[in-house]
Amino acid sequence: MKTIIIYATKYGYTQDCVNELKQQLKGDVLAVNILTDTISNLDAFDNVIIGGSIYMGQIQKKLKGFCEKNLSTLLTKNVGLFLCSGLPENFEQNLATAFPQELLDRAVSMECFGGELRMDKMKGPDRIISGMMRKAAAGQGKADVKKMPENIAKLSAAINSEG
Repeated sequence: MKTIIIYATKYGYTQDCVNELKQQLKGDVLAVNILTDTISNLDAFDNVIIGGSIYMGQIQKKLKGFCEKNLSTLLTKNVGLFLCSGLPENFEQNLATAFPQELLDRAVSMECFGGELRMDKMKGPDRIISGMMRKAAAGQGKADVKKMPENIAKLSAAINSEG
């Protein structure tokens, strides 16, 4: 069983999640950051896992474009999808804007891995907006952004069971 994880990361939380996911998957696993690496021929893989982080309600454009461009091939694979988001209550809405509906209908698993605000790495608008969101959430009594490693385990279990 061969699996490729195609992801995009901005401040590193998504990459940390991918590293954990990679350890939990059976067989040969290749992780590819679509923002910096070249993607191998998808035909060589049984499973394709795709995910990225949500900023301002959107996933990275390059990741979204990849899904649209390769949709016909992706529909022939066991596909898992994930999002890293500090607002898990918006997960369904974010999935709908991040991935084509056909891919959502075909996916064997879709999970939210939560988030982590790495304020020390943020600059400019991201830092300001994240600070305002954190303050607004606290004012509404909402919990701070949290990691969701149990959902990494759910996605890996779903993919492993397909093999």
